[in-house]
Amino acid sequence: MEAVVDSAPLEVPSIASSAISTEGLRDTRESRPSLEPIAVSTSSEIRARSFRSLYDSHIDFVWRNLRRLGVPESEVEDSTQEVFVVAHRRFDEFADRGHGPRAWLFQIVLRVASGARRHRRRHPEFPDDGAALERESVEPPQDAAFARREAISKLDEALANIDLGRRAVLVLHEIEEMTAPEIAQVLGVPLNTVYSRLRVARAELENALARRGGDP
Repeated sequence: MEAVVDSAPLEVPSIASSAISTEGLRDTRESRPSLEPIAVSTSSEIRARSFRSLYDSHIDFVWRNLRRLGVPESEVEDSTQEVFVVAHRRFDEFADRGHGPRAWLFQIVLRVASGARRHRRRHPEFPDDGAALERESVEPPQDAAFARREAISKLDEALANIDLGRRAVLVLHEIEEMTAPEIAQVLGVPLNTVYSRLRVARAELENALARRGGDP
């Protein structure tokens, strides 16, 4: 018995159909998302930029309040650096409760100024905390600039006679223009304490300035 052989011709895909199929594969490949890395700021980079902005915006605030709280000019640069070192270490703890970063920074400023004051008492280099040395280092008169420096020097000398707690209240209210409730929040003291300290500090400042012969 002879075997039956299927003589039907084999169907071979046409070139055209192959091209369509290949084109479809190419389209599929090209439509896939790119695997190239995307530049995304890390949390550490964002933190670094935020802190740099804080530093640039508030270095003058820190500097002048350290001076007003009794840090000598010869030490204020190091103390400013110390404030921002502490601020950087605790930056993740900062939360704006409506008073901005100044309130938070002032708390650090006050602690650094208190520490510097204690250090000078334990290790006095000059009996007057260097006030005489600073007066001797003043350059020859330069009209308005000299008058302003003299006025600031008088204010610093007058403030130096005021207790640090009362001085902090006075500086925040009269120089930084904070309200009494804001000061109470910053210093963590009752509102009535702020009013009491402010009243006494104002009287002490007026008396000290009167003894030095003028108001800055």
